[in-house]
Amino acid sequence: MEVWEWTLTIALPLAALLWGAALRHQRGTWFLAGWNTLPPEEKASWQAKALCRLYGTCVMGCGLGLFLLLYGSFQGEDLPLLLGLGIFGAMVVLSLVLPRLCPKRYRTRE
Repeated sequence: MEVWEWTLTIALPLAALLWGAALRHQRGTWFLAGWNTLPPEEKASWQAKALCRLYGTCVMGCGLGLFLLLYGSFQGEDLPLLLGLGIFGAMVVLSLVLPRLCPKRYRTRE
């Protein structure tokens, strides 16, 4: 692998891991799409701490998947590429589905 490939393979997943860790600790929520544009009454119906933990974990999982995906892509190996794609896809699906499947955990009681 060349220098730019290693740089890309390390830098992007590392950025995702750092942002995911910041989200897990309730920092960086300004970067969540749609959160700041929610009306105050809708925002109050969500448990922000639980959502940040979920999204932070999913972003960190996406970082791991992205590392495997880039490594497998640049090395021409199918197994890391497919594992990375699977992990990345699973994290995206979990971040969308879990708040709907477990409303008691992510919504406040109304």
